[in-house]
Amino acid sequence: MKVAIPSDTSEGPNSRISYLFGRAPFIAIAEVQDQKLVDVRVESNPYAQIPGGAGPSLAQYLRELGVQVVLASDVGPNAASVLSASGISWIPVPAGITVREAIETYLRGPLPQPQALPPPIAPPPYPLSREEEIRWLKERRDWIKKRIEEIEKRLKEIS
Repeated sequence: MKVAIPSDTSEGPNSRISYLFGRAPFIAIAEVQDQKLVDVRVESNPYAQIPGGAGPSLAQYLRELGVQVVLASDVGPNAASVLSASGISWIPVPAGITVREAIETYLRGPLPQPQALPPPIAPPPYPLSREEEIRWLKERRDWIKKRIEEIEKRLKEIS
């Protein structure tokens, strides 16, 4: 099974998982057989610097590589749609851990499924009125507050 992990560094299994998906500087492709990590190759992300659509482009590229699972801290809604349509599972893992740690965590058992994502944080490409922008920003603030509450609750559960 091929597993893709966006990373900030190019250090094989010791590469650090990026907070970014489509714009991560590197992508680690891990080969897993019989529930064991067999190989990790890290390559430059060919879409990290394109002007727009980096996430969906990377998702299409991963489909072409035959990837079945993506371990990433976050995936934008357009990339998530491409992954889903391609039959690629996205499993959230914390940014900053190593590729090896992410794979080992994934292989140990079920991880939480991703939460619904809000629309991208960048404003829409069309002009917003002052009221629309305020509403738009409040929606994103409320979504972030909810995620923080979920994180705090989980931290209390496991502490």
